Amino acid sequence: MSIAVAITAPHFQVFRCRDTDEQAAVLHGWNQSYCQLSPGAFDGSVTAIDTGAVHIVVEHLNRAVLQRGALSPGCVAIGVPLQLEGHSLLCGQRSHINGLHVFSGADGFEFRSPEKHVVVDIEFYPQRFANPALREALARIACKLGARATVLDMPGERMDTLRQLLRAMLDAVGNAPDLLDNPQVCEAFEKSLVYGLLDLLEADPLRESATLPSANRSWRLAQAARSHIEQSARDCPLSVAELVALLGVSRRCLQYAFQDALGLNPASYLRAERLNRVRQTMGEADSVTEAATRFGFWHFGHFATDYRALFGERPSDTFRRRHGQAVPSRFN
Repeated sequence: MSIAVAITAPHFQVFRCRDTDEQAAVLHGWNQSYCQLSPGAFDGSVTAIDTGAVHIVVEHLNRAVLQRGALSPGCVAIGVPLQLEGHSLLCGQRSHINGLHVFSGADGFEFRSPEKHVVVDIEFYPQRFANPALREALARIACKLGARATVLDMPGERMDTLRQLLRAMLDAVGNAPDLLDNPQVCEAFEKSLVYGLLDLLEADPLRESATLPSANRSWRLAQAARSHIEQSARDCPLSVAELVALLGVSRRCLQYAFQDALGLNPASYLRAERLNRVRQTMGEADSVTEAATRFGFWHFGHFATDYRALFGERPSDTFRRRHGQAVPSRFN
C-alpha cells in the first residue's frame, strides 16, 4: 500500500489516497474499515492537523463509502459537513449539511457517506488539555452530544458560523503550517475550536430565561468580565462563548450588562482588546500572522480591516516599525 504524502510538517499533513483502504489507514485512532459502495475509480484525500489535545481530519471522498469505526474511550469526536450531496446516514439517522455528526460514544459508529463528501472531523482528548477551563468546557460539550453516535440537527446560521471559523482556521494553518509550532498560537487554535463548538451547542438567546441584571449588577458583571480579559498580558478570552463559560452567566445577561454599563456589546469590546494585544505583541512576533493568530484572528482579511479601522494603519506597517524597518509612505 502506497499513500502519497503531499505535505508533511510536525502539526500538519496532507495525504492523497487512491484506495479506500489507504484512506482508512491514514485515520489513526478511528479504528476504521471502509467499503466502497458506488462504482468508479476512488480519489480521496486527508488533511490532518494535530496539536496533541486536538486532532482534525478533513476528508474528501469521490465515492459512496460505508465507514465503520470506534474511537477510544474519553475522546469527544464530531464531524462538521462542508459538503454532503446524496444519500447519507450515520447510525441509521439521515445525515445532512446542517447536522452535527457525533462519532464518539459507546458502540462505535457506522457512516454511509455520499459520493460528494467533505467533512471536518474533530477529535478532542480532554485529559491532554492543561487548561482546566477547557476540560470543563469539553465536559459540557460531551453532555450536550450524548453517549452515542448520532446526528444533531442544528440551525443553519449556527452551522454556517462554525463552518466559517473552521475554513479560516484551516486556511491559516494550511498556508503557514509552522504556525502551530508556537505554543501560544497552538493554545489559541484549541480554544477557538472548543468554544466555537460550545457556542454552537449552547447559544440560544431566545430560550434563555435568566433574570436581567440591575444597573449595579450590570456594572459589577462587566467589571468581572473585563478582569478576565485583562488579567494576563499574553492571554485573554478569544470569544464571547469563552467569556460566558468563564463567568458562568448567560450570553443574554452578559450582553445586557455590557450595553448597560459600557454602552457597547461584549463582542465589540473583546475584539478591541484582542486587537490591542496583537499590536502590543508585534515587536516580539516573527510575523503579523503569528501575532494575529495568538489572539484568535484566523480570517486575515477581516483582521486587517478591523486593525486599520481601529489604529489607522495596516498591521504590516506596525510590524515593520516595531522591528526597525522602514514603513512605506502612503497617500490617503
